[in-house]
Amino acid sequence: MGDAAAIGDGIFQIPVPITDNPLGNTLVYAMESPGGLILVDAGWDDDNAWNGLTSGLEAIGHSITDVEGVVLTHFHPDHIGLCGRVRAASGAWIAMHEADHSQFADMTAPRTELWVEQEKANMTAAGAPESDIAAWQKVGLWAPTGPDSAPDRILVDGDVVKLAGRDLRAVFTPGHTPGHVCFYLPESDVMFTGDHVLQKTTPHVGNFAYPLEERDALAEFMDSLRRVQTMNVTRGLGAHGLPIDNVAGRAGELVEHHQERLDHLHAAFGSDEITVWQVAERMKWYKPWAEISPMGKTMALSEAAAHLRHLVTLNLVAQVPESSPALFAKV
Repeated sequence: MGDAAAIGDGIFQIPVPITDNPLGNTLVYAMESPGGLILVDAGWDDDNAWNGLTSGLEAIGHSITDVEGVVLTHFHPDHIGLCGRVRAASGAWIAMHEADHSQFADMTAPRTELWVEQEKANMTAAGAPESDIAAWQKVGLWAPTGPDSAPDRILVDGDVVKLAGRDLRAVFTPGHTPGHVCFYLPESDVMFTGDHVLQKTTPHVGNFAYPLEERDALAEFMDSLRRVQTMNVTRGLGAHGLPIDNVAGRAGELVEHHQERLDHLHAAFGSDEITVWQVAERMKWYKPWAEISPMGKTMALSEAAAHLRHLVTLNLVAQVPESSPALFAKV
């Protein structure tokens, strides 16, 4: 994505690397504030990312000690990971939507034997084969950041963060996570879209408790996309990828994409009764199911569950009574 630079409207963009990840980096944005700088997101938690953030700030004429606060689009580790180091170096406050606070706590929880058994039981409830559970256990037992990065302020929809001579407004856009937030500059009609609307990538939307969570994450996501479509956004700045010239149009493409996936999944049921895991096996992915990594399968499983959950909401699919693990079939 290039080096740190001013990109117009008083905004600086700093690419913060994500080590050994195909995304390459998280795009952190900085704007001047009464007390120094406000950052939108912070980046991954390792020395490589820290060097990228600190050298990027120096390249735009600032220092890590200038950071007054960090507003977080959501709790994922490539966004929140460096917050602990930023706060230790500058005394900055860290703000995130209240709905993601519990998610952060779960992400950083110790990987105890009890935690492992609970996760294995969760995957079993989805219908995962023992071989896949064992493969996950070999690679999935690590926490991507620590509790030092925990936010100390709560954001709600409509909250205003004071910048130098202007305001930054929080726009609640749940879906990618329960507490995802975009940030809007009304003065210039620019929106920091986080992982809600991305220029090229389709954001992940998942349910992680099986057989099905009460939360319909996909419905939240599509409603949030429609909300953004109604706003007068002339430029979208995502956490990954290039700027988005037509945010409303891109949001519409994402809604259409998920509607097509729902139609395909509903057709793929046929007359069968299948588990959540089998739902994931039948969905279309970027590579054949057998070639997806153990962690990739857990992410695909969660996305399959979100699409299945929405089909249940629409009364197109229902759980088969008293089945274990739970089976689902067309209504």
